[in-house]
Amino acid sequence: MIWSLEPILNIITEDIILDEIIKWVALISNIFTVFASWIAIYLFLFKRKAISSIFDLLINYTYQLSLSEVKEKIERLNEYNAKDPEQNEKIVNIFNEIIGQIKGNHKLKNHFAELLVTLEILATDRRKLTEPRKRAAVSELRERLRHLNVQNIDNLVGDK
Repeated sequence: MIWSLEPILNIITEDIILDEIIKWVALISNIFTVFASWIAIYLFLFKRKAISSIFDLLINYTYQLSLSEVKEKIERLNEYNAKDPEQNEKIVNIFNEIIGQIKGNHKLKNHFAELLVTLEILATDRRKLTEPRKRAAVSELRERLRHLNVQNIDNLVGDK
């Protein structure tokens, strides 16, 4: 019986080659990590205003999105009459949606604090929900939203 060392040598050389490949891939990966870190440090030190303005725009966009959703719900309220019992239920549901959305956004909550009390009364006590009161609440909501939109644009432009 003749023993051949060739299969053993092939396994050893394959392991050595794989180890070398792994070392080179790890080295290249580390070099790219250092390079990416330097880019991040550069951007942080020298492009801070540009990065912060991008984040401000994203925050403003989400805020504008919330305002437009509330405005959309206000427009839905105009479709219903508080005198009709079936429509009264829909009005209460929309008021509750608006209340929940305003309470969930601290900027809106601070701005609409007084109006939230009125909306909650109208949403919980259906006897107080009349068409004139609904229209008054809708008008006040609309005007406050308009004021917030103007204020938001002023903040973006820099006229704070």
